[in-house]
Amino acid sequence: MWEHFPRIELPLTIEQFHRLPRNAAYKYEYIDGRAVLSARPKTFSCVRETEPFEPVDAYPAELLPVADIAGLELQFLAACRRTQPFESLGDDALACTRDCLRRVASGGDGPVVEPACFRALDPDHADGPVGAALVTLAHEDILTKPFAGEWKDAPCDAVARHMGCPHLTWIFVNPSLARRGVATALLAAVLRALQGMGYRLLASTFALDNGPSAMWHWRNGFRLLPHTSAFMREARNRRTS
Repeated sequence: MWEHFPRIELPLTIEQFHRLPRNAAYKYEYIDGRAVLSARPKTFSCVRETEPFEPVDAYPAELLPVADIAGLELQFLAACRRTQPFESLGDDALACTRDCLRRVASGGDGPVVEPACFRALDPDHADGPVGAALVTLAHEDILTKPFAGEWKDAPCDAVARHMGCPHLTWIFVNPSLARRGVATALLAAVLRALQGMGYRLLASTFALDNGPSAMWHWRNGFRLLPHTSAFMREARNRRTS
């Protein structure tokens, strides 16, 4: 999907480059007298047990299984347009959205755990789902190794054999219902389904610059995995102090 994001080049001196404000959604390089900015969000990995819970004061949306991942493109786009690097996309925004969902549906993010994928419906919104949670099966290495989790060749029956670790690949809600508990209600449904399937853990990933997502994960019981950059930095500091 990264081909949709523009590469930004600015003619700057090295002194000006070092004074540029940084956004964690981008990679900053200095090449031949130019600042080169590429969309490469820094992410943290986290995990929580699949012990289910009952959401408190959640918006009364109806939760149903996801029937068509590709059919969620408009809802996905509406939810992501306000976060970097998606916010920088122009006419390519819809094409990028389609690529993201196509990758999930085709198994590019790991086998889809269909019984744990849910959409939220609201009778006051006639444009389809107001949110969704998409769960795929990551390689179990996601729990112990940096930048791991992708399968080289996932068995076709990986979900049925309870291999790997479920991963909350995407969870999104229409901005008009943000902070109303819809995402938390979707998470609760995901956890119930996964526990019923025999899975003990659910992993997730959030972008470093996405404060609302980080707080949502923290409030809902996720904890950072020990190989995330925050823990690695702390360990390095202890070794050198």
